[in-house]
Amino acid sequence: MVRFDPRTKLLVLLGVSLLLLASHSLALELILFIFCEGITAASGRIGSAIRYAIVFAVMLVADLLIAPYLTGMVFAVFSFVVLALRKFMPVWILGRWVLATTEVSEFVAAMRAMHLSQSTVIPLSVMFRYFPTIHEEWDSIRAAMRMRGIRISFEHIMVPLIFSAVSVADELSAAALCRGLDAPGEHTSYVKVGFGAADLVVIGLLAVYAISVFICKVQGVA
Repeated sequence: MVRFDPRTKLLVLLGVSLLLLASHSLALELILFIFCEGITAASGRIGSAIRYAIVFAVMLVADLLIAPYLTGMVFAVFSFVVLALRKFMPVWILGRWVLATTEVSEFVAAMRAMHLSQSTVIPLSVMFRYFPTIHEEWDSIRAAMRMRGIRISFEHIMVPLIFSAVSVADELSAAALCRGLDAPGEHTSYVKVGFGAADLVVIGLLAVYAISVFICKVQGVA
């Protein structure tokens, strides 16, 4: 299993997000998807990579084989949904990858290595832990509803989830302060962050992809 520096993960996520809509070429879209799949698999998330590949293949086949036979509003809605989901899938893949493979301590150490201010590090660290916690709350609410035989519906989930979201934000903020994130002076960390060969390879491949998109744009084939 390959481990990447948190700064590399953020750079790749930002780069893919910016390059996502830069090209309408199916070949470049496939290359970007394979790039994200390779990162996911190299990080040890083989099962997730296989599921992503199946979903992508289904949407691609639907777009190529089903969409041409539709007309009118049905065609417009179907094409938009399938194409939009497929286009933004690399960002979804990388977002899940970053959250699943990065510890908060690693993230904080990387932010401090970038010499960011405390007013930036603390909110980012709280936000980084916020989304996985909300996902856990979502699963807990659904499990509690099933145990009580309550029909799962939008309002039955969203109302308790909104209340949980508020309390979770307060709890995570308090936990961050209790860990001394706002303490003055120089901070140390047991976690060591640094760039390795894998980070350089991934950044290099992303740079090559960006150059390829630019060349295709200039030549009018993207």
